[in-house]
Formats: sequence, C-alpha cells, structure tokens
Amino acid sequence: MANDVDNVRRFDTDLPQQETIMDPGLHVKQAINHLNKILSYYPYVEEDGQALVALTPEDWQVVADAMFYMDTPKEVFPEAVTEYKMAEDQSHILLTVEDGTKITVEVG
Repeated sequence: MANDVDNVRRFDTDLPQQETIMDPGLHVKQAINHLNKILSYYPYVEEDGQALVALTPEDWQVVADAMFYMDTPKEVFPEAVTEYKMAEDQSHILLTVEDGTKITVEVG
C-alpha cells in the first residue's frame, strides 16, 4: 500500500506522507446509500411531479463523484433512478425517478 501512496504523491515530494486514498467501492456504496435515502424521502416533499432534496456538502459530493466523475456504470445505481444529470452550473443534481418525478438534489 505504501508504494501506491508513494506513486500517487511522486509529483510533489514536499507534501506530507498521509494515506488519503479511499476505496472507490466504498465511495460508490456511500453514494448508493444517499440515493436510497433520497428515494425514501422525496415522496414527502413531492409537489406536482417535482421534489427538492438537500444533502450535506460532503454527502452531495459523494453522490456527484460516483455519478459523474468515477465512470460508475448506471446499472449500479438504484433502478428507481431512470435518468440523472448535473445541472449546467454544477450547483445541483437532477434525478428522474420511475414514477416521473423530477428530483433536484442540492447542497443544504
């Protein structure tokens, strides 16, 4: 493991040697956990086919990483999520679920 960390940090030897590499599998599992919580919660706030859900900055970033920056296959995410995209200004995530509801996930 130390060799992997050394290879990652080779570009700048002045950085302190800390193990900050996270298992991508765990990161994706956490994102799925957050998505499942969103799917459980949105019916309580849905109005006219729209729902607004807020996540902590850390949780939002985990979901964004898994969905848009880690090449995670769509099949890994809950089946209820039929479409997803990042807003153009990257301020929120837009989910469409199987009942047609559009969920906006923002940092709250």
